[in-house]
Amino acid sequence: MGSLPRLLLAHREDPAARNICRHLLRLYPFRPWGGAYRLGELLLLPVEENPLNLTSLPLPASEVLVLSRHASTSGLPTLSVHVPGKPEEGRLALAKPETVGTLLRALQLAKEEGDLPHRVCLEATHHGPVDLPVPVTFVEIGSDEGEWSREEAGEAVAKAVLSPMERGRRAVGVGGPHYAPRHTEAMLRTRCWVGHLLPKYVKLTGELIEEAVRKTQGGAELILSDEEGLNSSQRRTVEETSSRLGISKLTIKQALAQKL
Repeated sequence: MGSLPRLLLAHREDPAARNICRHLLRLYPFRPWGGAYRLGELLLLPVEENPLNLTSLPLPASEVLVLSRHASTSGLPTLSVHVPGKPEEGRLALAKPETVGTLLRALQLAKEEGDLPHRVCLEATHHGPVDLPVPVTFVEIGSDEGEWSREEAGEAVAKAVLSPMERGRRAVGVGGPHYAPRHTEAMLRTRCWVGHLLPKYVKLTGELIEEAVRKTQGGAELILSDEEGLNSSQRRTVEETSSRLGISKLTIKQALAQKL
């Protein structure tokens, strides 16, 4: 195949993954390739093992996109993107902010064009896998069984996955809640691309922020801070870590005002 492909993983037992996979194969000219489907640099691979538990790549790849369901008690229709990691253990997957930003913007466009009721959002870093040697991004349909199989949602994610890659300033996000409305707004309105997002509810240490910077492919250029979503001690930690690492820190208000 020449250069290593971008690997799209679809868990066979995940109804949202099956939904997205079905639309990818319907909308685009993927060709059978072994037990997978190939389209240019993309390789779509249905898998038996839950991707959350992967400790190695099933095939050589440049990055992994996991097509997945999102579950919440609210049942709110949601299209979300996030990088995996276990901040409580200090273990984070490799993040590619360009992929996260491209997917988020493409999902928002699909929502607007299709007049979908879904919330489009960046989620905080959570769950595995954390040991793969390449960037990993989850793109998800939520938040209950009815939504996982919703045709419009599957089509929206399929189109987002095929969107041309966009470029921006690679950032680590800090602060705010799990569904990150302010970081999402910044990513939709500026060119600040957040990979790892460390929310207010985790133990926000300098070491964890440094690990998020280190686990950003190409290196993080800035720390994007939701100042309203941090307490005073957390804000000091962010300031001290930014200074120690020599990385710019911007608040979301500053990023939006400067239209970066």
